[in-house]
Amino acid sequence: MGMAASQARLLCITARIHDVEYQAQAIQAAKVQLATQSDRIYQEYQDALSATTLTISAIDPKSAEKSTVAATFNNLCSRNRLKSADGAEYAITNSNGLLLVEDEIEAGYYKFTTEIGSDDPYEFALFMINGGQDIAPTANLWGNRIRTSEEAVYESVSNKDENLRNLHDKLLQLTGGDDIYDANPLIQTEDKDKIKEYEDTLKQYKNLLYKSYAGEVYAEASGQGSDYNIEEDFNKNLFNYYVSIFKQIQTCGGCISIDEYQNAANDSEWLTNMVQSGQLTINIIETDKKTGKIGMEATSPSSDTCLTYTETSYIDNRALAKAEAEYEHKLKQIDKKDEQFDLDLSKLETERTALTTEYDSIKKVIEDNIERTFGIFS
Repeated sequence: MGMAASQARLLCITARIHDVEYQAQAIQAAKVQLATQSDRIYQEYQDALSATTLTISAIDPKSAEKSTVAATFNNLCSRNRLKSADGAEYAITNSNGLLLVEDEIEAGYYKFTTEIGSDDPYEFALFMINGGQDIAPTANLWGNRIRTSEEAVYESVSNKDENLRNLHDKLLQLTGGDDIYDANPLIQTEDKDKIKEYEDTLKQYKNLLYKSYAGEVYAEASGQGSDYNIEEDFNKNLFNYYVSIFKQIQTCGGCISIDEYQNAANDSEWLTNMVQSGQLTINIIETDKKTGKIGMEATSPSSDTCLTYTETSYIDNRALAKAEAEYEHKLKQIDKKDEQFDLDLSKLETERTALTTEYDSIKKVIEDNIERTFGIFS
């Protein structure tokens, strides 16, 4: 019975030794995987250091010096956009050709075109300057109110503005009447060349009028007249932005709010990825100085003088700090796992040593029992 018990114990120890050795092998394999993870983490760290961000070379409004900053929607296209080093203005379109705009612009554009029913960019700018509201709720028609105001301003400045007067006279000549806005007599002639000439001349006239006297037209149309301080209260740059953005939307056939892309307005990484994947296109805005007509030409970092890909860490110290912090954190996690594996291996080695000692002891006992029991037959 003693020999049977010893043999059973020997078998249990043997099984346990094999189990311990298997666990040790598994831990060794896990340690090899940790080494592989370390290599991968280091590569991720290197990739983070060499990651590039789309940047724009801009002019600092205070120092007038060039600086390289991350290209974001807000930096390129918003009302507070940066001035590029070469003076270029940018627009961003999606894969459907729609112009990306601020949420307020999208809401104002569709409200203006549906409720007011106008497609005039200068009227849209007046609409937005007025807070996105009807400029004269008591007027019968928005358009009549604006045109009456334009004529009133023209009358007050025509003596000193020869270029504006010449365009106005030409419009009167083309329409054959007293109203430069009434093109019906001309349209009835079906003279396409004359109609085209009228349309081009009207664009030149409106462009010049609002380029020089937008504040005066707004003061007149809003009923404030001489009480309105144009120099202090009228934001000419913002007015010009609204004019341009409306023409851009018309050129693109519609717009979509940047808010449709959550938290993307100031996200340079998002814009970089979207441009690289072809989901967004950056365009240079081309404006005809004579007529104010808007055109767009797609551009890319490989051909544009102000747009380029720059190492992220060069323009954003936070990106460098973040990459280093993530790298160190992941390394610490690996080190902790490695230490735990070493501890587990030490425990297993201690157990294996004890089991081996017991194994040798029991084996010796069995051999002695065999020799005593069967020695009498030898």
